[in-house]
Amino acid sequence: MKRLTILLALMLAFPALSSAQVNPSYEIVPVEISSIRAQRDNSWFYVHKVQPKQTLYSICRAYEVTQQEVYEANRAALETGLKAGMDLYIPFHGDIEAENAAQPQAQAENAVEQQTQPQPDQQNGDGYTTHRVKWYETLYSIARKYEISPEAIIRANHLTRVDLRTGQILRIPTSNYQDAVERQVNGDYAEEVDQNEITVVEEIQPAEEEPAQPYDDIFFNEPFSGKARIALLLPFNSKSSSPSSNYLDFYSGVLLALERIKAQGVSADLKVIDITEYANNIGALASDQFLGDRDFVIGPVMSADISKIVDYCNMHGIPLISPMDQQAERLVSDNPSLIQAPVSADNQIAKLIESMDFTSTAKDNVIVIREKGNDSLYYKQIEAALVRADIPFKTFSYGILEGRRIDATLSSSYLSSSKTNHIIIASEKESFASDAVRNISLLSSRYDIVGYGSNRLRNFETIELEAYQNVSMHFSLGYFVDYSRPEVRDFVFKYRALFNTEPGAYAFQGYDLTNYFTEALRKYGKHFNRSLGDFDMKLLQSNMHYEKPSPWGGYVNKATKNIVYLDDYSIACE
Repeated sequence: MKRLTILLALMLAFPALSSAQVNPSYEIVPVEISSIRAQRDNSWFYVHKVQPKQTLYSICRAYEVTQQEVYEANRAALETGLKAGMDLYIPFHGDIEAENAAQPQAQAENAVEQQTQPQPDQQNGDGYTTHRVKWYETLYSIARKYEISPEAIIRANHLTRVDLRTGQILRIPTSNYQDAVERQVNGDYAEEVDQNEITVVEEIQPAEEEPAQPYDDIFFNEPFSGKARIALLLPFNSKSSSPSSNYLDFYSGVLLALERIKAQGVSADLKVIDITEYANNIGALASDQFLGDRDFVIGPVMSADISKIVDYCNMHGIPLISPMDQQAERLVSDNPSLIQAPVSADNQIAKLIESMDFTSTAKDNVIVIREKGNDSLYYKQIEAALVRADIPFKTFSYGILEGRRIDATLSSSYLSSSKTNHIIIASEKESFASDAVRNISLLSSRYDIVGYGSNRLRNFETIELEAYQNVSMHFSLGYFVDYSRPEVRDFVFKYRALFNTEPGAYAFQGYDLTNYFTEALRKYGKHFNRSLGDFDMKLLQSNMHYEKPSPWGGYVNKATKNIVYLDDYSIACE
């Protein structure tokens, strides 16, 4: 009770916002494809005039070019960042001769189009297809699916927010309708300007009267201001009679991390938001008032909630950290701001296979033990990982009632007396896994055996610790705390002193994530997520090594903690 009182008091000290402060609208500035083409250095470009609040990210997505290409074409103009009123050269990758030849016909067709073409909101299915939004989809993933820009969907549906509702019906412009719109735009311009009289401006001058707009390209960065502005979005359920102890633990870890940061001379501005107060309207948090000034956001927890604010973070270049839900990884490839901190089960298995340090069939013998007749998901994941790693293996299956008679079969047909026998227990069923570990432990006195298995085996009380030691059992974990480390002991002592209890896994996670991303912010500046691939850290409970699953997406943590049971009753952590 004392600890709960302390935590709730600390929460009140931070600017958690009430529902009365919700700003219900978030305006997106669509990016129209310019009809102006210009030639420079034997290459053709669109000439795009930047509108207020447009970002380089949204412009590149609309024109389907990379930020590298735009930067190379506009180096001088972009020295001070993207500004409203600026003319940008956007590389044109089409057939300019074919387009120019088709221009007169397009103008003629456009005259008819302007008389007969209904406006987007008057289309009755001829110019659109419909799409029902799934819980895990975002505006960006839907746009990629249909190979159109997010702005096209925004215009077609008159959206004023970027977060979508599960089950929401969207109108998706078809390719034919998109072509008609492009003809209309080109035709409108052709009536006003003679294409042959376009003068190419060699030096692009920004409009002096407009203030600089936010930019989100990969070449510029804002240095660390000296204050880490963090938003924490967790389901504390703080107004109920039974607040969430797990998320209060997480919050406790965050507070200790901030104390450590403060001791290093860095100040912090922590905005704590209990998202249970917005359970029916999580998307309301995707606004300038809640998140606009944050350097990074930790949370929400569930991927369904993450999907409702991730588009806002994409548009504003705010790193959004998914702290726990492995399911959120499916969102990463379409969302450049999203950072997936928990390591997926598939990656843990891949790291387990990697820990074999397989060299050749002359030295290593790999055996997978599975339960007969049980096509478990874990076995299929092990099999797939071995195939991807190009490691040859043999599968031995038996029924639980045969356990007392399998040593002869393993000895005669599977085990090698001259090689290291890597044996993977491909089961998460306690009765079978216990029997399999017991059998290979008994055989370890005659063969060189190294065991591997699912993390769940560590929680099975029916498996003797000595059996793990006999086969140097290996596990690959997303989370593991080595209490022999001085920094871990220091954290535990401070946690006990402040909260009068022991830290749990959630407390370690809050501490680790806050420390890692604040250090990244200090090292790389406001847009630190562009450099995460070069920033690895070994933390108290987890390790961090980030990779991008797609060029347009965010980052996924690939680092695990590999542990080995040693014969002196200790555990080595790699």
